Amino acid sequence: MDRGPVQQTLLSAFGWLPARIALAALTFFGSVNIFTLRINLSVAIVAMVRRNLTSATAARAHCLVPSSGNVTEEEEGAVTATPLTLHQVEDEGEMDWDEITQGVILASYYYGYVFTQVVGGRLAERYGPRIVFGICIMFSGICTLFTPLAARTNYASLIALRVILGLCSGMSWPTMQCILARWIPPLERPRFVAIVHFASTLSITFTLPMCGYIIATHGWDATFYVTGCLALVWSFIWLPLMHNTPAQHPRISTKELEYIETAVTAGGITRTRLRRVPWREMATSLPVWAIIVGDMGNSFGLSLYMTQLPTYMKNILGFSIKDNSALSGLPFLCRYTGGLICSWSGDWLLSRGYLSIINTRRIYSAIAMLGPAVVLMVVAHSGCDPSVAVALLCFSLFLNGAITTSQLVNHTDIAPNFSGTLFGICNTFASISSFISPMAVGALTRGQQTMGQWQKVFWMCVPIYGLTEIFYLIFCSGTVQSWNFAGQQQRKGSTDEAKSEPETKALHEVSK
Repeated sequence: MDRGPVQQTLLSAFGWLPARIALAALTFFGSVNIFTLRINLSVAIVAMVRRNLTSATAARAHCLVPSSGNVTEEEEGAVTATPLTLHQVEDEGEMDWDEITQGVILASYYYGYVFTQVVGGRLAERYGPRIVFGICIMFSGICTLFTPLAARTNYASLIALRVILGLCSGMSWPTMQCILARWIPPLERPRFVAIVHFASTLSITFTLPMCGYIIATHGWDATFYVTGCLALVWSFIWLPLMHNTPAQHPRISTKELEYIETAVTAGGITRTRLRRVPWREMATSLPVWAIIVGDMGNSFGLSLYMTQLPTYMKNILGFSIKDNSALSGLPFLCRYTGGLICSWSGDWLLSRGYLSIINTRRIYSAIAMLGPAVVLMVVAHSGCDPSVAVALLCFSLFLNGAITTSQLVNHTDIAPNFSGTLFGICNTFASISSFISPMAVGALTRGQQTMGQWQKVFWMCVPIYGLTEIFYLIFCSGTVQSWNFAGQQQRKGSTDEAKSEPETKALHEVSK
């Protein structure tokens, strides 16, 4: 295989790493880039928009000001002098956008994101994840570089650019499932998901303060130039180093190649291209619907944390997210930590035969879904002690990290050949759920930022977590489905749970 000088240099630099470890590192930074390009506008728009806020009109936190409104002059002075309750803007922004326009701009990313999930998964299955994943992030980086120009032209141009960015990013997420199915042995997949796929969660913890620092020192437009260039640099490294399958990799060792191919073949991957997508079989498969319903319940709750947690911490507990960006990202750091711990423990239990695949998925799914449901009930009645509330929210997302060993990896359990398409379908439904969550919160609070209204918000999540988890526990599967081999002769017993044990034992032998 002929290689150019850039590829030769990169291969020599990373040649000491096992091929799948190098792949995991590259995919990790790709995942970080995707999410950084997604949330950078949420931080920058604070500095972009012209505001007329002063300390006289600053919002007061519910826990610091009596809800009755009967505040003495001494109490009011104390509140006004509290930095955490003020939302002051030192510099006037360039854009004269009202709140409705800002909301449309921030949501425009999802207009494109929701429509390309299935397309991205299918393209990755047919043409390989290397080109699809790399080109998607490359174009996303280019779109980000043009964001300041579009914003200064008019908000319609910015909306159009963000829609394109969403279209590209939407295709990239299902592509990672194809990487998972082709490159990562089944017993290592939860660990890969926790480290790599969950990098998006980890990126929140440093993207917020990073963007805040860049804006403070170089202006809001520098945020888009820096994050856009980082995405382009990553894509220039990814394209020459990444390969669609282990067999195509020029420097993979024979031992590693045999290990990966034996493990993924035992897990249901077919080396020949499967041209027919079993749409009807997918649509009528209860294990597929179990993942869809579970994803929707998880995404509903997670959307609450991602979009409403800053509002709750500011308006109820009295924290200013602008001044405490590291604190706002702390729960997501706990989620990443929880994902790592659960993935390692799940791998250990599965590889040693203490748990079957299906029981592993069920146990960790219960931790990820029922755990936050219980904790949110406690949060709803935790009162105004901010340290208690923040600790509970961190613990809730820590438990939710167990999703790495359940729903997030279950696609490759039941249909590794179509894991990209299946992930795209599930993530499309999950994206719809993410739209509904902030709308439901708005309907419950109705502009009244009180503890009583937020108790309703937290209690709303409890039955959603519980009912969707019960559905998942009943109908989920850890066995490769017969339609995974569409276009080929079906493997006998592939849908029989009892007959999956020999396959699981084979995976255990390969991992030793």
